[in-house]
Amino acid sequence: MAQKNAYFQLDIREASIKLKYFPPVNGGEALKTDEVIEYLNDRHIENYNLKLINETILTAREPVSITICNETTHTVDEIMKVKVTPDKMYAIARFYPPSEGRKRADADEFERDLKALKINTGIVYEALKKHELEPEYCTNVIVALGTKPIQGKNASIEYKFQADKKSKPRLKDDGSVDFHHLDNISHVSKGDVLAVLTKEDLGTPGVDIYGTQVRPARVERMTLKHGKNIELSEDGLRLISLVDGHVTLEGDRVFVSDNYDVPADVDNSTGDIEYNGSVTIKGNVRTGFSVHANGNIEIFGVVEGASIYADGDIILHRGIQGMGKGKLVCKGNLISKFIESADINVEGYIETDTILHSNVIAKGDIFVRGKNGNIIGGKVRSSVLIEATRIGSAMGTTTEVEVGTDPTVATRMTDIKTEITEKTEERIKFDQLVQLMRKKQEMGILEPEKKALIPQFTKNMILLDAEIKKLSDEYTSLSEQLASNIHAKIQVNSDVHAGTKVIIAGDYILIHEDLAHVKFMKQKGEIKPLSF
Repeated sequence: MAQKNAYFQLDIREASIKLKYFPPVNGGEALKTDEVIEYLNDRHIENYNLKLINETILTAREPVSITICNETTHTVDEIMKVKVTPDKMYAIARFYPPSEGRKRADADEFERDLKALKINTGIVYEALKKHELEPEYCTNVIVALGTKPIQGKNASIEYKFQADKKSKPRLKDDGSVDFHHLDNISHVSKGDVLAVLTKEDLGTPGVDIYGTQVRPARVERMTLKHGKNIELSEDGLRLISLVDGHVTLEGDRVFVSDNYDVPADVDNSTGDIEYNGSVTIKGNVRTGFSVHANGNIEIFGVVEGASIYADGDIILHRGIQGMGKGKLVCKGNLISKFIESADINVEGYIETDTILHSNVIAKGDIFVRGKNGNIIGGKVRSSVLIEATRIGSAMGTTTEVEVGTDPTVATRMTDIKTEITEKTEERIKFDQLVQLMRKKQEMGILEPEKKALIPQFTKNMILLDAEIKKLSDEYTSLSEQLASNIHAKIQVNSDVHAGTKVIIAGDYILIHEDLAHVKFMKQKGEIKPLSF
């Protein structure tokens, strides 16, 4: 025997109303008391025995007939009750049998009922006909089905140059960095195509069960944005360089520059330099002056107590002697002969021969492995890897090296946990209120004005569930981001001296005796020095 849901039928007599209850068959869904109550209320049947109805639904295992009311009412025909999904793409019907002795409806009558509800598109006549021939009561049946829109595609831009610079310099046989072949600048020639735009696909509209057009979600439109020395093709789909030079991507805008050259020092003769492109300085940058470039900065002399800012890479052929005043910030990579007495903050990687008494931060790797390869004094911090020839000094100079932590991520995760806790507590309160009101409703003691609160509170719970899921997904993403740093390490290719503080993902150890050829990693929550 096929699976069938439980259902009920009224037997309306001269002085009483009986309810015939048919229990579920072969794992069908149980009948809910609320559904019976809603049906009786819609028929204006009052003073029924709610307790008896509830007990029958809970205990009866065979069809049974019970007297629920000692009053009478008009007999009723078979009816179809329709609910429409929020997106108006589905009409879901539940059918209820006629009272004893009354007639059933046919598929044509149900179709007319749907059209009376203004449901005129996508009616599933086969489902109505099937119910006419093989009725299933108190069971969800899709009786109308809309056509969902076909989602389009966002526009996209393909850049024909190296927009994300991650190339690293080569090491010479003697361990020093080869500054002559860095390949960190994207050179272009006049006439080169720099970027190609693929326009958006708007998608195909759908139609809901009421015949209303449903447009697909908006797609992202894009245009090619550029600075000077570039022309846009007539069809608006290509960017073409008008000059020889180098190309950079700053945000979503393409720039071609033939560079800004400073033939000597940056000092009183030049003043501070701010340039919308890349800068090359043949001399030194003197104390008190600043250089700010939206592209790369290449300096052949020494940076003294100056400030250097770049949205691209910084290359210091000699290095920075900051004298406690020097500051260097870049969104790309830093390559420097040496770093001494300076504050450094880099979003890419760092490659240098020596770091002395400086505060150095890099989101990428930090390599200190040139001819000297020393980190002595100050604090050096990377999200992923620090590799050096030597760390600390035989004199016990206080030196800190740290990997594996991004404070902004950790702070956001703490905030998310607090938000999830607060919203979960709020949702529990709504759920408790709804359960209490439904219980009172079943007992017939719920105040009428509170009945309308049930759907509102239910909607609030749905919204809270969505917010909690969004926060949980963000937390999971951030956790995965932190988990990606489980392999963060500090590698010392020669010696690490006593007095060095090693920090990994928030924990630290102090080195009390010199170690050689060791890498520090976190294993099972502890920092371990491992020989290699």
